[in-house]
Amino acid sequence: MGKQNDSKEGKFIVEYFCNDDKHKHKDKHEHKDKHKHEHEYKFKLEHEHKHEHEHKHKFECKCGNGYKHKPDKEFSIKTEQELGKKPVPHSCAVENVRVFSSSLEATTFPKTIKVPVTLAEISVVVCVEANVQLEKPALEIIRTWKSVILEQCELVPTFNPYAAKLFGSGFIRKNIEYATADHMSDSAVCGDIRHVSALLPFDFCVGITFPTSGPSLQLTPDVSSSGELGNKAGTAAQLNMGLFGNRQVYNEKPYCELVYSEFTELDIGQGSKKGKSVEQPFSSVREKIVLNLGLKVLQDQQVPLPVPTPPPPHKPPFTCK
Repeated sequence: MGKQNDSKEGKFIVEYFCNDDKHKHKDKHEHKDKHKHEHEYKFKLEHEHKHEHEHKHKFECKCGNGYKHKPDKEFSIKTEQELGKKPVPHSCAVENVRVFSSSLEATTFPKTIKVPVTLAEISVVVCVEANVQLEKPALEIIRTWKSVILEQCELVPTFNPYAAKLFGSGFIRKNIEYATADHMSDSAVCGDIRHVSALLPFDFCVGITFPTSGPSLQLTPDVSSSGELGNKAGTAAQLNMGLFGNRQVYNEKPYCELVYSEFTELDIGQGSKKGKSVEQPFSSVREKIVLNLGLKVLQDQQVPLPVPTPPPPHKPPFTCK
């Protein structure tokens, strides 16, 4: 539908009207949605303003006279930044470190060589007793084989400078071969050959005495000292100053070497089952071992090299004139 404009220019303004219900319903929903979005946007602005206002006044305190102020920490930081001061250094920081050089003088020593020095050679006897379980009942032990593994050997000094205690530990690895008794009759026993490897631990502690004339253990103890300075009047100590000194010596650690091992043993079969025949199978072996260990205690020490003596001058043979 058209509508004429009453203006002097004589132009027409065209307006359209729709009577359809669908369009009215759509315009109503659009108006409602627009109103809803405006309401949400307004609520969002108010919420953000309120949230910003809360953060702004979160650390503010109100005194009894109504004066608002911020905490001292924030105020002090702001004051230091305004004045241009440096922040306080950390309490664990190290400052004002000064290094002084020292003169080094070459010292002439006699020619030496650092080699292992034998301090003592000892023989240690250890007795071991253990019970070894077998997987199947055995008729007899065919063969055994033993070896020693030394795990720890430490030398501890005592109050006597020429004596020490030797602590050691290890285990015996024993292999037992035995014949099983699977089927037995009045005239024969049938089975197979099996083996078991057992680890039998041991430890010991023996005393060692070093000779006074030969090589001995070289362990220098640490030394520490302290002192006090007197005041100017010389009547008392100056408590805010002290003299301290200490000296640490790094010694060579003694160690051991296994020289030989000897065994004597007694194997006793236990848990035997009685049968019709003379043979009686057993299910475990009781080990009684006497072990003799040959040990050598050594320490790396500085040994002076022998100075070769020059040969005597050669004299011409005597001749008669």
